[in-house]
Amino acid sequence: MWKTIVVLTCLWLMACSPADPPKAHFTTYLTRVAKVLEAPAPVLQPPPALPALPAQRKLTIPVPRIRSGLIETLKLNHCDILGLVALHNSPLGKSQTSAWQFAYHFQFQQQLQQCLVQLTALPNTEQEEELPLLISWLNDLAQKKAPQLSLYYWNMMVAEPDIRDALSPASKSLAFSAQPGFQETLRAFQLFKRLHQSLAQASSAPFIIRDEETASLEQELSQALKGLYKNDYLGQLFYSLHASAHYLEQSIEFLSALDTLHCQGAQAIKGERLNNAMQHYYIKDIQAYLAQLDRQFVALAPLIATSLSPLEPQSAHKAQRMAAYRTTLASGLDSLIYVRYRDLTLEHAKVWQHFLKRCQLSPTRR
Repeated sequence: MWKTIVVLTCLWLMACSPADPPKAHFTTYLTRVAKVLEAPAPVLQPPPALPALPAQRKLTIPVPRIRSGLIETLKLNHCDILGLVALHNSPLGKSQTSAWQFAYHFQFQQQLQQCLVQLTALPNTEQEEELPLLISWLNDLAQKKAPQLSLYYWNMMVAEPDIRDALSPASKSLAFSAQPGFQETLRAFQLFKRLHQSLAQASSAPFIIRDEETASLEQELSQALKGLYKNDYLGQLFYSLHASAHYLEQSIEFLSALDTLHCQGAQAIKGERLNNAMQHYYIKDIQAYLAQLDRQFVALAPLIATSLSPLEPQSAHKAQRMAAYRTTLASGLDSLIYVRYRDLTLEHAKVWQHFLKRCQLSPTRR
């Protein structure tokens, strides 16, 4: 008996938690307005699909390996990097994800640069005869590997499973009550932006990485990916803005019926009731939800745009394959999804402003 009650309760909760909360709230809002207008409420149509993130095989870039002989590789022992290289070349290292690969090459470059600084700072009396040759070889290795770091970063952003899952548009909206996952998503993309900026600066200057930026890169990256694991917040944010804009557009079309109200005599009471319906079901409910989504997207959008910006020609070429995705979802505050949402929000507000002014009603009256 108890198990039956639990199952029925779970089913009831699922039924009360629709996959598209904005649709449910817009339906209630328009139904209330339609009742006052004595008109049939519109049946809201679902939004069209958003552009998908292309398959990783279409976006990843093969990075050629820089090979060295055994004798040359042993020179890395001067820099305490051999253990790092051995782990990378082990079966475990070769099976790691693109984020781990990026972290390895970032750490390798960091330790290599630190080693070069230390070797070149040695007093002349301490320099061995082969030291200039060692420094020259290490410099050559650093110059060969430095440009590849941008490729490993790009591959991480388009191929790492947790990042791809986060960037993929969902088919479900965020709940009205709370939007869990925002802070974890924000922290992850703040890290990605910081890494992107470090690489961008390195492309126009000698590759120097500040210790405080990368001392715990592997740990930071691990925490970021942990925060994105099974976190569909961002995909739901995309869909929420998209769906809300779609329902705003349909609402605006329906609200053209407000023009039929003359606001005189008995219709003045209808005007008051319409104002009350708008205040209660849109301003206090839907608009509060949209304002929260707006703030969150404004915080995330520049980070996403920067994180997915190509750093060199090869990734720029691959980025063309995700042009529709980037234009719609990942172009900062110029993303089509946000521009459309903002335009329709303003247009919807103007419809009501025009009605309230025409009927001499206060927009703040409850």
